[in-house]
Amino acid sequence: MSTRRTDPVQHPRKAAEAVRAFNHATRWASGGHPGIAYPGTVYRAVGAFATLAYRLPQAFDQIGTALADLHTAGHLTADHGTPTEHAMAVSEALREAEQHATAMAAALERAHNASSPLGYSGPIDDTDDDL
Repeated sequence: MSTRRTDPVQHPRKAAEAVRAFNHATRWASGGHPGIAYPGTVYRAVGAFATLAYRLPQAFDQIGTALADLHTAGHLTADHGTPTEHAMAVSEALREAEQHATAMAAALERAHNASSPLGYSGPIDDTDDDL
């Protein structure tokens, strides 16, 4: 039994909630104003998402390793089929997710780099906190 005091699942749940909050904060306002008004915000947001994406492959690998260890120790059962069938399916899907996360991180890094030289030349809204 684990001696950890914190359920590790709370962390990806918080990350999912943070992305949801970002989505709400950046959607277009009712007055037709964009949720992101300045390219510097784009740069910082893409950079933050790239950092998140770069960390996902390790998380998926650690989940797969933990499941493999449970399977090897004989600690898995299955409601239908065999534990081996399900453990293999999870492992394959996690490897695929690792590959997609790696590709996503690389794409976000390209977007981050491409947004770096962009600046803003329009009017500045002094009430906007998106600076």
